[in-house]
Amino acid sequence: MKARGTPIALLTAMLLAAGCGKPQQPDVLLITIDTLRQDFVGAYGYPQDVSPNLDALAERSVLFERAIAASSRTAPSHASMMTSRWTREHSIAWINGASRLVGPQTLAVTFGAAGYSTAAFVGNATLTRRVGLDAGFDVYDDELPNAEMNRPASFERVADGTTGRALDWLARRNDDPIFLWVHFQDPHGPYNPPPPYDEMFSTVAEPDAPLPALQANRGDHGIPAYQVVGSLRRPSEYANRYAGEIRYADLWLGHLLEAFEARSRPSVILLTADHGESFGEEGWYYSHGFRTTPDQTHIPFLLHAPGLRAQRRPELVHHVDVAPTLLELAGLPSPYGARGLALGALIRANKPIPPRQMFSDVGFSLTVYDADSFTRVESNGGIIQPGNFTLRRHDWPTGSTWGEGVPDESLRKLVNQYVGIEARVARAAPMEPEMAERLRALGYLGP
Repeated sequence: MKARGTPIALLTAMLLAAGCGKPQQPDVLLITIDTLRQDFVGAYGYPQDVSPNLDALAERSVLFERAIAASSRTAPSHASMMTSRWTREHSIAWINGASRLVGPQTLAVTFGAAGYSTAAFVGNATLTRRVGLDAGFDVYDDELPNAEMNRPASFERVADGTTGRALDWLARRNDDPIFLWVHFQDPHGPYNPPPPYDEMFSTVAEPDAPLPALQANRGDHGIPAYQVVGSLRRPSEYANRYAGEIRYADLWLGHLLEAFEARSRPSVILLTADHGESFGEEGWYYSHGFRTTPDQTHIPFLLHAPGLRAQRRPELVHHVDVAPTLLELAGLPSPYGARGLALGALIRANKPIPPRQMFSDVGFSLTVYDADSFTRVESNGGIIQPGNFTLRRHDWPTGSTWGEGVPDESLRKLVNQYVGIEARVARAAPMEPEMAERLRALGYLGP
């Protein structure tokens, strides 16, 4: 008797050795890839072979075609994943690197309380333990040994180092259940993959006129200063190097998946990105964090678990779905006040994911997404507050094309309610001067 796609199939796959009769808790792996646009992934239609291991995972997973990030900044997006709260509902808010997560119970805290060994391995300076995302992790490895190209005082950790640490931790685990979060810094700029990945791709973009190098790290119609690579000025050259970064991260993703799935327990895997990256949309190149349009917030989202049949889903999903989904698949309750849904339960029951309106927010830029459109909420000055905004509606994007339509004024009440949430920001401990300068240069901090 086949029970594919039903709760019975999930329970059957999770049984302990014969005679025990007790469901076996699965191992859970959350993978977040920094700055990964959905349309640069093979499983989502990218024409070159940039992501073979990710694509192989997609072939045996539920692939969500319309996934939206909580923010176009790293720390706020991860806080929403860990708490299932909107950006304005957690204490990191839309701030990237200068605020700290306190208060709501996180994904790792819940897993730890249920007897899981928990570990995180991260590669971005805005994810170090000073921002509070280490809550609930037995091991939180945030060592950043790699100096960034163009700014040697700024540090990160690229895919080989992060994966190596995660593999060492996995090798020392016994058969107790684990919750593992691995964050890949690649392909965050500057796009500087090691040989041969720096010259692996050679697609020519159309049009491909050279761009000027900007003096600042943010600006339109040019290459941000921190992204400039030697004498390279053509968009195709930067797209190819970005693809090389993805391919390099994908190599190490393959090693991670192989080791994780070699364990004896059932495997639950959720892979997504914290945000995307502008590649010429409305004149903005190789940057993120300053708006919430699809170039910066349309992300990959894959879910693999026992009892879930591989398929593509068109419904809208969001970072706030991460925590409820992973906890439900492990037989644990959703966080109190969760804004997201347990996606696996709906899929096993052959139910559609309900239509929803989902927010992506960086404070002064907000976008409301629904099934077939997105509405830009634009500030009339400063952080968006009730009544202090205008609405611009667009059709759901086809590539970089955003058709513009008449704003749905019924959204105004919803937006007023959302921006009326008082973000209770908790300040992080003072950071090193070099870190503060890096975040300020990227526009993440004020003067």
